[in-house]
Amino acid sequence: MSDSFIEFFDSNFWMGEHNISNKHTVSDISSLDEISGRTAKYNINGALINHFNGYFCSAEAGNDMLSDFLKKANSSSAAATCCGVLFVEFEYFKGPEIFHEHLKKRYQQGFRAIRLLPKSHKYPFEATLLKHIYEVLNSCRFPVIINLEELDITGDKYIEWMKILHVAASFPEMPVIIDGGSSKEIMFNSYIYLLIKNSSNIYFNTHNLFSLGQIENIAGFGGSDRLIFDSFYPFYETFLSVDRILEADLEEKDKQNIASANIKNIMNNI
Repeated sequence: MSDSFIEFFDSNFWMGEHNISNKHTVSDISSLDEISGRTAKYNINGALINHFNGYFCSAEAGNDMLSDFLKKANSSSAAATCCGVLFVEFEYFKGPEIFHEHLKKRYQQGFRAIRLLPKSHKYPFEATLLKHIYEVLNSCRFPVIINLEELDITGDKYIEWMKILHVAASFPEMPVIIDGGSSKEIMFNSYIYLLIKNSSNIYFNTHNLFSLGQIENIAGFGGSDRLIFDSFYPFYETFLSVDRILEADLEEKDKQNIASANIKNIMNNI
C-alpha cells in the first residue's frame, strides 16, 4: 500500500447556515459539491455530517433538515457516502422507550452518531443524570461525539476528565469520540494518553493534533485504533487534515486505521 491508496472517511463535516460567521455557511448545494469533489481530490469517500441549524436553532429542525439532505445526497451520483450526526432533541429526555424509538427512526434516515452539547444546549452529560440515554446508546453500540469545548463549562480550559472516563467506563459498548474543536492544546496530551490507557472505548479526532509528533506519540502510546480522521470543515481547509495523516511518521496500516478503518468499524458495529 502507498499513501495514494489510503482511503479517508471524514468524521466531522459541518453544513448549513452559520449564524455568526457567513464565511462558514455551507449550503446544501455547496455541501454536496464539496463532498463529491473531495472524493477525487483526497480519496475521502464518506462523511459524518453535522448541521449548523441543529446547533444554533433547534435540534429537531436541524436533524430534519439533515435527514432531507442525506436522502437527496445518497440518491444522487455522489461517490461519497453521507451519514448524519444527531443532536439531542428535548423529547429524548422523556424516557428510554421514547428515545429508542427516535433513535431507530433516525438510524433509518442515515444517522450514525449523536453529538452532545451540554454547555451550548444546557443539559448534563454525567453518567447518572443522562443514564437512560446512555443505556440506549450502549445497548445499540451507537457512538457519542463530544467537543472538549462543550466540557469546558468555565471557559478556563478546566475539563472534568474523570467524568468522561466515568461515562465511558459505565457504558463500555458505547464508543465515545472526543472532538477537540478549535483547541490545539499540547497541555492536554497527558490527559489524552491516560484516557486511552484507562479505557477501551474512548477515541480522539485528529484535526487539531497538529503539534510536532502529537499524532505519532498518541498512536504509539495507545495504538492507531484510537484515533479518527476528521477535517473540521468548513473551519479548516481539508488538505491540512489530510496531509497531516499522509505525512505522519507511521506505518501505512496505522495511517489507514486512522483515515477510515476505525470510524467505519464503529459505524458497522451499531
